[in-house]
Amino acid sequence: MAEVQIIRICSLGLGVLLLAGQAMSPALANRGDPAVALNRYVEARLAESSNELKTAAALYAEGLKEQPDNDLLAGRAYVNAVEVGDFDLALKAVRTMQSHGMANPEMPLLLYADAFAQRDWAGTTLAIAEIDALKNFSFLSPFLKAWEETARGRDSTAAIAQAQASNTAKYYLEEQLILNTLARGRDKQALALLAGVVERDEPRMAPVRLMAAQHFLAENDQATASEILKMGSSGPEQRLLASIAAGQTKDVAQKITPAIGLAFLFQRLSSDLAVQQAEFLALVMAQSGKRVADQSDYSHLILGRAYAESESLELAVAEFAEIPPASPYYLVGISSRIASLVADGDFDQAIAGLDIAIENNPDAPELHILKGQSLQAKGDNAAAAGSFQTAIALGEKLGRSDALMANYWLALGGVQEQAGMWPEGLQSLQKANELLPNSPSILNYLGYSQLERRENQEAAVAAIKQAHDLRSSSPAITDSLGWAYFIIGDHDQAVTYLESAREGQPEDPTINEHLGDAYWTVGRRYEARYAWRSAKLFAEGEDMQRLASKIDLGLRPDLVSP
Repeated sequence: MAEVQIIRICSLGLGVLLLAGQAMSPALANRGDPAVALNRYVEARLAESSNELKTAAALYAEGLKEQPDNDLLAGRAYVNAVEVGDFDLALKAVRTMQSHGMANPEMPLLLYADAFAQRDWAGTTLAIAEIDALKNFSFLSPFLKAWEETARGRDSTAAIAQAQASNTAKYYLEEQLILNTLARGRDKQALALLAGVVERDEPRMAPVRLMAAQHFLAENDQATASEILKMGSSGPEQRLLASIAAGQTKDVAQKITPAIGLAFLFQRLSSDLAVQQAEFLALVMAQSGKRVADQSDYSHLILGRAYAESESLELAVAEFAEIPPASPYYLVGISSRIASLVADGDFDQAIAGLDIAIENNPDAPELHILKGQSLQAKGDNAAAAGSFQTAIALGEKLGRSDALMANYWLALGGVQEQAGMWPEGLQSLQKANELLPNSPSILNYLGYSQLERRENQEAAVAAIKQAHDLRSSSPAITDSLGWAYFIIGDHDQAVTYLESAREGQPEDPTINEHLGDAYWTVGRRYEARYAWRSAKLFAEGEDMQRLASKIDLGLRPDLVSP
């Protein structure tokens, strides 16, 4: 699969906006009282510092209403508006920043999305000119022009062909060409383009295959839709195939329109920018996509993910909840919503939501896996084991792949091990290894869990060695191998591997404690205490007490790391 194209991000980025929030610009508003504007700004900043972002947005909005040309307010209002999803406030702030020559490269994209949604073609033309002037996102211009031409009933061939001139644009060209061709009603031409996408079966192109299949369902062509989805590689594709087989296509059929195609461009950028850890820009793109196609299930999914990446978990949960049960993305949405609730520590709401979903979809093993993970995060390992066992029974009944079933058994073995359900946990881990014998994660867990109990040491070390051969770049697996050597008495080898593991994860408490034990054993006492102190910084509970004792007393048999 092709790597995500690196998108050039302006080196100024949010710096321009943050500077605007640090000091009063000499070009302050020509209307209203500057002191009032400053007070609004201070109140809003205090609200932000208390994480009351929506309150801050209301204060910024009020301030800009009083002084619409105040770039002090506009700078922070823009950032805050994007964080809370207030697109109208973001637009207002952008226009103020733009009038002061302080526009960031992504800002005209919001203006374009808004103008497109309102069919304001003069506005889209101006926005594209600004995008080109600010450079960073100018590779999008051929697609933006093409969607405008298509929406206006004009021939977009020449516009989209201009994407060939940019390597970054070419990365998005195939999918944009397919969607644009379908939106123009040229289904036969689109099918020729889709043939390669179907046969290559790349995970990245799964959303394109889904959109194309939904388009043909809207044309009452179930056979073509099924052919496009024939590989069934992703969960949403499998779900849509099941809907077709059951004759339940009314709620999932959807023609590709210019709005949907343009929204997907923004959504794709959002996902790619999130991979590059540009969370703010990912939010901008996701919100622009929703502005263009606000009722799209995929819009809710991508915006929810963008909120989750930026740790706006309440907003993420709300977006995921908008994905309806008939949607191919329903289970993905539930999974993402539960993950956000768990990340926010709201285990009870996560489990209650899953109980409702399971009642409506009792035979979906994925939902039982999610419930097990939620229960495990809550600390109820015994109940989690029951959910994982149900998922395994359902998965076997449905004939799920060995790779997927191996992960189900790994989940069960892991929670059984944590719950003290041993040797049941060992048997589950061994079953996972039988189904997927070359998985570094499974081999590492299988070996390390036995090492912790100082049992089957020869087989445990062999499993960890195999895991390391398969994934030597993993600090966790390298730590396991180093600790395996420590357990069997090869302390010099242990130090070598544990030092390598610490280079990869210098703050990991387990790695530092293991390394400290190894250092002490080979006579490097000062370095041992340094490693233990590093481990103690991030340790909790019994681990912290054990480390404190080692730092004071040195390594004794009863203080060796588990």
